[in-house]
Amino acid sequence: MNFTPAPKNDFAEFIQTYYDRCRERVPEIEGNAGKWTFEDLVPGLSDFDTRFFVTDSMAASGWCRMSMEVGRVHLELAKERKEWARNLEHLPGVNLKWEELLDPRQFFTEFGQWSFYHGEPERLEAARRHVTGHTWDTADEAYHWKKIAVYYGAYNRTIDPPINLGPYENKYALHSRLLHYIAPPVHSAVCLMERRTEPGKLAAFRRARALFPNPQTIELILSLVERHYEQPRFLTEPGVTELDGELEEYLTGTVNVLLDRYPLDCPRSATVAQLKHAVRKLGGAVSFAQLFENVKFSRLMKGRLWFYGQDVLWFESPWLIRNELNRIRANFFETPVCLFVKLVHGKDLAPGQAFQLLEGDVFDPEQAEACKRFARVAAPECPTHDLKKRALEIAAIFDPFFCAMEHLVERAKERIAANPK
Repeated sequence: MNFTPAPKNDFAEFIQTYYDRCRERVPEIEGNAGKWTFEDLVPGLSDFDTRFFVTDSMAASGWCRMSMEVGRVHLELAKERKEWARNLEHLPGVNLKWEELLDPRQFFTEFGQWSFYHGEPERLEAARRHVTGHTWDTADEAYHWKKIAVYYGAYNRTIDPPINLGPYENKYALHSRLLHYIAPPVHSAVCLMERRTEPGKLAAFRRARALFPNPQTIELILSLVERHYEQPRFLTEPGVTELDGELEEYLTGTVNVLLDRYPLDCPRSATVAQLKHAVRKLGGAVSFAQLFENVKFSRLMKGRLWFYGQDVLWFESPWLIRNELNRIRANFFETPVCLFVKLVHGKDLAPGQAFQLLEGDVFDPEQAEACKRFARVAAPECPTHDLKKRALEIAAIFDPFFCAMEHLVERAKERIAANPK
């Protein structure tokens, strides 16, 4: 098996260039962060999960404009820098006003997994202090247990296809297993043991050696990442299957240690179904933070889908579009309306019933129609040959739907303030 050597690590250049280009188009952008730490970015194989911070005056219409402008920057860089195709896999997911980032009511455990890069030093330092000063609570426990439950069990060989990797594609099977499959639950397990959330996949691996059984598995993982995965034994059979078994065994042992400290309603060496069932009971009452969590991910989705619908010879997007179609209607529409009804009215309703309750109350006729249109167009079903067309169709009708959902968030704030429990 022939390997292309690891490329130069130019993530610092990429992060700076992307930030500067986006700020030129969108002056409201005042800072950025990235998920995980800089050392976790493996050149040629990692993408970069940007998080933007914007001025507190940003309104829904501003987010709509920002979404398209950032999408245009994304397209320009994809055309200019072919080697950045992997870095540019998606537009930023979570994007926040400073006041949202610093509001304790809206604290999101993932904030603890961010590295802050650019912006006014005083503001970035305030953000770091806010995150590191957060007091660990049951919401953090639930977040990390849910993360573990997502990855618990055998590696799914169909869920993370190798796309936009160029000459490094033959290394991706290991990158996917080690930094996409086993790293997130091990990171969450370390956070649960230490009762604090810190960024860093590789740092979590290093700390895990003293916390969980089978440290030799961690040594193997760190060695493979250090060598840019250039190990044919674990990229061909039977080595691939042997590695899958070792990683699954490691995760089972890790969860067993956690169960000694956190007595969930499931046995040691639990099945996937048993652990998921136990974890679903965590989290406590519905909160405003949960509602906001779903809506905030939608802020740059229009630009993301528009970018995916463009033709860039060396950027493959159909699988990425399919991935979004499988989740955006549920995440951006169905779940938020159900959470609002649960939060404000104390009712557990199906999405259709919840939406009917909000028509004429929270949503005026125009907003309600925008939601219905989005629900129709953003259906998961779509022939493969129509995926780019569908992405552009959703982008074209996204703004009024997005504004309706931002309106939903504001109404939730008002009603909670008027009727505190």
